[in-house]
Order: sequence, then structure tokens, then C-alpha cells
Amino acid sequence: MAGKAFRHKLEALALKAALGLFGALPLERASGLGAFIAGTLGPRLGVTNRARANMARAMPELEPAEREAIIKKMWRNLGRTIGEYAHLHEFQLPARRNKLGLSGTENLSVMEERGKGAIFISGHFGNWEIAPLIGRLYGLEGAEIYRHANNPYVDEWMVGLRARAITPLQIPKGAKGAREILKALKEKKSLYMLVDQKMNEGLETTFFGHKAMTTAAPAGLAVRYGVPIYPISFRRLGESTGFAMKVNPPILADENADTFEEIARITQAMNDFLEGEIRAHPEQWFWLHNRWPKHPKA
Repeated sequence: MAGKAFRHKLEALALKAALGLFGALPLERASGLGAFIAGTLGPRLGVTNRARANMARAMPELEPAEREAIIKKMWRNLGRTIGEYAHLHEFQLPARRNKLGLSGTENLSVMEERGKGAIFISGHFGNWEIAPLIGRLYGLEGAEIYRHANNPYVDEWMVGLRARAITPLQIPKGAKGAREILKALKEKKSLYMLVDQKMNEGLETTFFGHKAMTTAAPAGLAVRYGVPIYPISFRRLGESTGFAMKVNPPILADENADTFEEIARITQAMNDFLEGEIRAHPEQWFWLHNRWPKHPKA
């Protein structure tokens, strides 16, 4: 345990040192430097073999050279995201508003008609930290649902950073945050959730034609409380620090349907949406997730 705690402290110090370097540079230069470093080193790292295996499984129609080109762009995007962490607070500034676009707001009429909160779902696209901020800047106040980092020091730092730079209300996934989630929905606030990660538990659905455990939490909330689920398209605009977010038509629960069947239908619909987004912009997704474990738990 002592060795693990020491390693966690070293990791946290290394992270803060790296962000100190990026923080000393202007935003655009920090983002560009991150892209250069990650785009150069990332494809050579062992962990990239997971991305190659994931892409070969999900999109076997691509030639190896096409996959390598996508992987390099993925690493460049990830490097930009890392470089931008030191500048997250700057994305709130009025001077940057024209680089954060939002469309599809006409689809929010369902939420307004129901007089309830909503659940906005997406995945690890572009700089995924920015999506809830765009919603907040355009009046969609809400809570960000986050997954604990394995390193407790990093986790504490990340939660604090998000609370200052993105949205004040940060709710952890799992039983600990359940009460806060219900409270936010009762107060007609929105929930922002990333639903593309591997789950050890949940519902077995399909993702790119393969079995994958997927969180059923959004669907469960939609069925029980009648809140709409809005799939969010989110991407980085080229090699820049600009982003575009689109609110797509909502996924609505059928109150007359069987509860379990409806949760399964909605959960699969979320996966289908994410698959479509990944196919449209594969270089912007985080292919390093272990999305298809060999032995998922039911």
C-alpha cells in the first residue's frame, strides 16, 4: 500500500509539472505542443496496440495504413486535450465564445414542454471536457457525472479543476452520487454523461456488432422519471482550439412499454448513436479504451 501511495504521489507531481509547462504557454501554443509530442510519441507506445486491435475489430474494412493515419490523428487530438487542461478556465472567457458553437437547440423544446431536466450523453470526442461548458455558456445549467480516477490525488485535482472551469456541480458515478443525481433532476437541471467506457456491470448490448457491457443508468432515469436523453455530437474543428456541439433529437422513453425492454432499447440506441459518431470522425474518438473485455459480467 505504501508503494502504491508513493507511486500515486509521483504521478500527481508529474502531471502538475507537465501542466505547469503547458500553462506557461499561451493556449494555442500549449495545444499545438501537446499535439506534436503526443502525435510523435503516442503511436510508438505499447498501449497503442489496443487502439489498433479495437479499430481492427470495429472497422475491419479499413486498410492498415488508414488505421495508422487515424491513430496518429487520435494521438494529436489527445495531446491537444492534455495541453488544454492547463487552460480550461480560459474557455469561459467572452473572447473565446465564437470558438464554441452550439446548434440543434430547437430540439430542446421537448425538455421545456415537460418541465423537467434532461440527460445529455456523449463520448470521449475532441476535448470532451468542453462539452458541459458549452451547455452552461448557453444556459443549460447542470451537473457533470464523472468517473473516479484510479489515482486519488489526480482525482481530487481533476474534480476541483472541473468545478472551477467547467461546471460547479460535480457528481461521481455510482451509488455515492445517486442521491445528488436525483436532486439535480428534481431541480430541473441537466446531467452530462460520457457513456462510451468499458463497464464491468450494466447491460450487454452491441457496439460495432460486438457484445459490450454498457451503462444502463441514463435509460433507467429516462424510464423512471420521464426525462429526455439528448445525444450530443461534439468534435474539434480541425487542428484548432475551436469546438462544435450539436443537440440531436431526444431519445424518449415509452411509458407504456415494458420497463426492462425499454431500458434495453434506449441503451442500445445510445450505443448506435456513438457508433455513428465514431464512424463519421474516427480520429476524434479515444480508441485506447478497453471497450470489449473478453469476459464481461452479466
